[in-house]
Amino acid sequence: MSGRNGVEQEQQAPTMGEAAIGPLLPKWFTKPFYVVFVTFCVFGIVSIVRSMHVQAVLRSSIEAVNAQEGLDLSGAEGRRLLDSMKEHPVDSFLYANQQILQDEEKDLRMARAMALRRAVGWGGSSKRKSVVQKIAENMNDDGSLAAGFAIDDQMRGVLQELVEERRADLELTYVEDLITDVLAWLAEGPVEPARGPEKRRMDALLSQYAKRTFLGTEAEALELLIQEWRQEADPVAKEAAERFVEMLGDRPAELSPEAAALCIQRANQWEDMYRDGMVRLGAAGYEMVEQIVTEGRRLDHPHIYQYVSLLDHRFEGVRQSVAEGVWLLRHSKFTIRFVSYFATKTAINSTLAVETLRLTREENEREMRRANNRRMREAVAMLGRIGVDYVQNSADYELGDQDPEEFMGDFVLGALQDVADEELIADLVAEALENVRRADLAQPDGARFFVQEAE
Repeated sequence: MSGRNGVEQEQQAPTMGEAAIGPLLPKWFTKPFYVVFVTFCVFGIVSIVRSMHVQAVLRSSIEAVNAQEGLDLSGAEGRRLLDSMKEHPVDSFLYANQQILQDEEKDLRMARAMALRRAVGWGGSSKRKSVVQKIAENMNDDGSLAAGFAIDDQMRGVLQELVEERRADLELTYVEDLITDVLAWLAEGPVEPARGPEKRRMDALLSQYAKRTFLGTEAEALELLIQEWRQEADPVAKEAAERFVEMLGDRPAELSPEAAALCIQRANQWEDMYRDGMVRLGAAGYEMVEQIVTEGRRLDHPHIYQYVSLLDHRFEGVRQSVAEGVWLLRHSKFTIRFVSYFATKTAINSTLAVETLRLTREENEREMRRANNRRMREAVAMLGRIGVDYVQNSADYELGDQDPEEFMGDFVLGALQDVADEELIADLVAEALENVRRADLAQPDGARFFVQEAE
């Protein structure tokens, strides 16, 4: 015997492998698949690159319209920019709106203007803050003043000036009026004993003065102004730059009359440049709407809502352009719904008025209320204009499956009648309703809405 056992023999014996089954996919399918796949990838890459290029061109045009000082949209350069935007009117329309919606302080021009205006008022503001801080530090938790501390005549004069200014402001909230009462109590002596909440209200006022310092984009803008004004030949600018350094350090400082005048002049220039840019963007947005309507393109209703909301803009030139753009979109039921909504939005949601880096909650609420009031007045005027046009040209309106008479009755006449007693807009509402009534009664086919008066 060879000595190999059966296991060794078995291991050396050749074994048969499984038969090959060939490729998983047949060649007739594999080749077309790879052709389609590669083509799709190439098409996707080309599409992405093209989209990025279009976005870059549009953003560049929007930026030029906004920032190019002295640009005339009716001139050669202005028309060139608008023509490039009109190649993609919907995207350009949205980009322009987004630029208008940006917070003012994020724009360097406006940040500089705001920083310079704060610098002009720094002397008085820091003096008031110092007085309030000194009183708060020497006030007991029950509101009484600490033993040995007295309000001198200079402090009393600052308090009286502050009280007069706050009393004259009719937009102050109830809480702010309570703070004013404490200031008046302190300015008068105080002749009456403390009631308890005085300390808390003075601390609240002191926290408001914390917003009077240079923060965020204003601080960045002031730092740039320091660098620039130190290089100027004007000695007044150099002097102001040194005062800016003190202000950035939250230290008492006051500008000379000449430096304050220079700051006001430069602030006006920067704000004028910012306003001109916003007005040009509004005009460009209107031209995009005109192109969209001419080409029969569609705007999604969230974009229409956003556009109508711009009727609250603080610059009249922007509101005028938006109003004319909304007028071009008047045949859409969504436009009418949104204009009706803003016309009847008589109050803001105060819970949305939160404290920001620059504004207290009360200041933010006031700005929101002012914006809402501007938009409400513009929307009421637009509703009246749409109502008259519908009466005279009802066939032009595309209201879908809605009953036209019922729809317009609810969202135009009904909306106007709902706010007829609102003091802020009563004059506009009365005028709008009267214009619609006259147009309706003048129709040769008979009145549609004021039927009883026609009979």
